[in-house]
Amino acid sequence: MSAQPSFFWHDYETFGIRPQRDRPAQFAGIRTDLELNEIGTPVEWFCQPSNDFLPDPESILITGITPQQAATRGLPEAEFVARIHAELATPGTCGLGYNTLRFDDELSRHLFWRNLIDPYGREWQQGCSRWDLLDCVRATYAFRPEGIVWPQREDESGLVSFKLEQLSQANGLAHEAAHDALSDVRATIALARLIKQQQPRLFDFCFKLRKKEAVAEEIGAYDGRPLLHVSGMYPASQGCLALVAAIAAHPVNKNEVPVWDLQHDPAELFDLDADTLRRRLFTRSSELAEGETRIPIKTVHLNKSPVVVGNLKVLSAERAEQLQIDLHHGRANASKLAGLLAQHGVSLANKLKQVYSREQNLAARDVDEALYDGFIADPDRRLLEQCRAASPSQLAGMALNFKDSRLEELVYRYRARNWPETLNEAEQARWLAHRSARLLDGAHGYLNLDTLHEKLAALREQRSEDERAQALLDALEAFAEQQTEDLL
Repeated sequence: MSAQPSFFWHDYETFGIRPQRDRPAQFAGIRTDLELNEIGTPVEWFCQPSNDFLPDPESILITGITPQQAATRGLPEAEFVARIHAELATPGTCGLGYNTLRFDDELSRHLFWRNLIDPYGREWQQGCSRWDLLDCVRATYAFRPEGIVWPQREDESGLVSFKLEQLSQANGLAHEAAHDALSDVRATIALARLIKQQQPRLFDFCFKLRKKEAVAEEIGAYDGRPLLHVSGMYPASQGCLALVAAIAAHPVNKNEVPVWDLQHDPAELFDLDADTLRRRLFTRSSELAEGETRIPIKTVHLNKSPVVVGNLKVLSAERAEQLQIDLHHGRANASKLAGLLAQHGVSLANKLKQVYSREQNLAARDVDEALYDGFIADPDRRLLEQCRAASPSQLAGMALNFKDSRLEELVYRYRARNWPETLNEAEQARWLAHRSARLLDGAHGYLNLDTLHEKLAALREQRSEDERAQALLDALEAFAEQQTEDLL
């Protein structure tokens, strides 16, 4: 009997904006059935900050959550993470939220990594999957905007805003406290209900695209066939929409497909050498020579629920004109690209191997962020599972013979953050040295005490009339002193 499918809508509030290194402050989740009816009880947990990091002050000003509040109300990270994983790994669960694929899922993966849990299993095992409402919202605006009020950005540009807070307000959806995790989750569900009610076929189509096979089917062969692609990489002025064509298999990552923006003549893709292509693809526009432009290639990530549509009739001529998408011009470039691929497709594929070849990064990466340095072999994964099943005292006495060089340090930090009382004298000294390197010296680019003081001073001056901000900054300064008092 297969598991009952459900959505688990969730959101993190964090102490920074970099999911691979910054820490969670709060997590909230609500489970619904596929018709978006709530089932079960909402969950909300805070996470106790460990003593080897400093929060970013701007994040605290946004969320209003101080590290002291998280310490008082929160769980140790190991327990916090175990609870989250249990929800996301419940058989049949599709984990999702608003911008979860690019932020929350990366945060979850790195949390699971630091806490010895398989970072990927909950995304595909036992009927589980992941999705993200954000690109579905963008697709609704691009293809079927009727029935929804689309707010404008606050910068007077006149462009549409996809901010959850503004969409909620414009459409009369409950959103009691932006940047409170549970409130954000409820607002996301309300927005999903609105789209599902107004554009049910589009909602279901986007949901189907959480499966790589469905995405690959829409893309088809690498033969120049035009596709509609919705992505935040394209300007909001054109509805985050572009007419593109897949040009080749990605030579390094099987989950990516390079696509060409058909607003542009594809001839230069074949005329330029690999070095020039690489430079113009990976260099910022501001750093290119005068008169040079970036190459209009982006990659579609098959495993990140991209909105790709093979049926161009989905975009009406009227809507294309509104978004300034020139379908006639795009089709002409697609026809030209198809001819060039038929003649030179093999040589282009070889050229792309050089373009996408990854130079080995010789700089040592901190183990907390080394998730993507390689998959864990099965024997090491089983040993990590034994570590998680052990009591703190048992774990302290285990002989760990990992094949993967990252894992001994990872397990040691897992112990030090969650059960420091189990560290022996040498391990305590080692942890003190780690904390000093990170909190005082800013090792591996982590926020250190001196930089934090500079940020606090600048923000105090900017927010001199804001009593709430001053109180939050005072709380963070007191926390930073507490975090470092045994190091100074």
